[in-house]
Amino acid sequence: MSGRDSCNSNNPAAALPPRPQWLADEPEVLAVLHVLLDMLDKKSLSERARPPGIRLEPKLVPKLFRHDEAADRSWKLLQDLEGQVLEIRSDRKRAPFDPPYVNAMLRLLEAGEGICRAWLDRPRQQPYRDEWASAVAARAEHFADRGQCLRQRPLRVAQRSAAEVVAAFAGLSRYKDSNLTLRQLSARCFWGLSKLLDARADVVARSFPELQIAPRPVLVHAHLPPKFSGVLFIENQDSYVQALGGQPAAVQGLALVYGAGFRGSAERVRAAAGVSLHYHGPASTTVQARFEGWWLGEQAAPWPVWFWGDLDYSGMAILKVLRQRFGHVQAWQPGYAPLLQLLRDGEGHSPDAADKTEQIDPGSTGCRFADEELLPAIRRLGCFVDQEIV
Repeated sequence: MSGRDSCNSNNPAAALPPRPQWLADEPEVLAVLHVLLDMLDKKSLSERARPPGIRLEPKLVPKLFRHDEAADRSWKLLQDLEGQVLEIRSDRKRAPFDPPYVNAMLRLLEAGEGICRAWLDRPRQQPYRDEWASAVAARAEHFADRGQCLRQRPLRVAQRSAAEVVAAFAGLSRYKDSNLTLRQLSARCFWGLSKLLDARADVVARSFPELQIAPRPVLVHAHLPPKFSGVLFIENQDSYVQALGGQPAAVQGLALVYGAGFRGSAERVRAAAGVSLHYHGPASTTVQARFEGWWLGEQAAPWPVWFWGDLDYSGMAILKVLRQRFGHVQAWQPGYAPLLQLLRDGEGHSPDAADKTEQIDPGSTGCRFADEELLPAIRRLGCFVDQEIV
């Protein structure tokens, strides 16, 4: 798309066609035009390769898919904008008796942006990424790397401008001698939002290398029987609580550990300052001391160690990381075998059905059972099974 905004024409009144009189009474047509402008506003001029397009689907224009006279009217009005604002392409693969608007592609014409902005009274807004870059540049002297890392990682806060967010980030320097956790720093600098910096610890470190951040201990719950023949890490809380009650039966005689998924496999989890161990069960203090001596001693376990979690890529990734932290950890076959059978029987769910589309195949975990049985089945069938089903 051209870098010139036709809204900024020297004589826009002469250049732009008048707004259709019917437009204000057609919320679904307005919705289509607003969505197309929303797509444009998310990108800077340099990032635009071509005008945005959308497919007509029931979620976007529900009235259009009632297949009645009102639907025919909405389609006719959209067609009236063709060549002036929109380009319309019907889906050639639609069913023989489907109306032409089913899965039709609507694309904003290059000249259509200025027309739509005038009709909808939506002047071009500076894209947030550009606003962010300007705000970081204005405060570059506050950051050790002149804001280079921060500039590449825009941070949005609802109802706050980029300048306000960058100013809040710069305020972290006030706490360089406070020895606060990352969440405490976040809450104090970002209007009480404690989790805002969770995924930006690296940006904080690059921007303020002198800032001393207190480690936030990982809470780990361990149920220790008087004697145990192995340790079982359990990914999910419901399955852990069920195991405390003796189900499945194979958990009998095992020490059970719940560390809340990936948090239990954090790099700091075997350091005294990085973990807070909470013990449950009838074990004596001697047994607890033996368990803790192994855990904090960062030595190989004197007993077998297993992991049981969801049969999905994230579960296998947790297994892989646990092996890095604790050594010879294996996928627990009494727990995973039923999940594997359910997967083979077609009882799994697709990644998009459980908001798991962003999970990444961990490759090889180092556990033979996981690498030769579990992961190949997931890859072949393209589905997952959560451990709570057992």
